[in-house]
Amino acid sequence: PAPMLIAAALAGALGAATPAAAASAFNYDELGFEFCRLTLAGDLAGLRPLLSRGLVRALDQAAGNPSLPPPDVLFQTYTTPVPVCGARTVNAALVQITRSQPDGTGWNDYIVVVPEPDGQTRIDDVLFAIRKSDTLMSRLQGLAGQD
Repeated sequence: PAPMLIAAALAGALGAATPAAAASAFNYDELGFEFCRLTLAGDLAGLRPLLSRGLVRALDQAAGNPSLPPPDVLFQTYTTPVPVCGARTVNAALVQITRSQPDGTGWNDYIVVVPEPDGQTRIDDVLFAIRKSDTLMSRLQGLAGQD
């Protein structure tokens, strides 16, 4: 009974009366598509408004390191540029980013989305395909000498 009460309270707090309403409340495909477009273009200036304050701060702290990868590969697992990027909302916190060659060979990264104080949902981290502990934030902190 207690788990059911918690689930009901969460559903009420989120304003989701039905599973379909809950799914549509967390559709971040457009954010993912914009992330893809901007990262493929290497447009760091255009990407910054999509990032959380914490991620922007980490990026700024790592910016002075000459080992910082260029923007077109900074936000992906591997440093090989790929021409194809797609997005699919997984849940309220994750958007799957599929990067590949035209023949379909590639990998999946995940962007972590969070609500910001201004009410906007922004990208707070990227979970890379290699292992759970390999994230954009951890890479940036290492480049900034904070690991």
